[in-house]
Amino acid sequence: MSVEDEFEETRRAIHRMLKDAFEGKLGVFREPFIYGFTTRSREPRPETARPALEGEEIRTRDPLVDVILTESAIFLTAEMPGVAREGVRVRLEEGKLVLQGEGDRQYFTKVDLPIDADHDTLKYTYTNGVLDVVIARNRSVL
Repeated sequence: MSVEDEFEETRRAIHRMLKDAFEGKLGVFREPFIYGFTTRSREPRPETARPALEGEEIRTRDPLVDVILTESAIFLTAEMPGVAREGVRVRLEEGKLVLQGEGDRQYFTKVDLPIDADHDTLKYTYTNGVLDVVIARNRSVL
């Protein structure tokens, strides 16, 4: 078998594996695939009644959330377009970071935090629909 044939065989095998993965045959990407990663909680949210807008129910959405863990801090970025600064709520609840946004659209999610997250150092900014959160890590807890 020539080098070209080996290369082509390898290319086809990789193509087949990626196709199977993205089509869900391997169970890899059953949820939407987003660059980065998230540690969102998979707990169901309590359903509450929402007012109707032009005949359609307003539904709460999960914001797109990226989490970056470093040795010294936790950096979180959430996209919540259509929410004014006054409509953003960020709070800590039972070891989770709760993000809420209310405006043209409504957003809600809970993000699991590592055990060593220093809850007293929570800082966040919200600019043009993007929420940036920084929480320091207390390495002495581990």
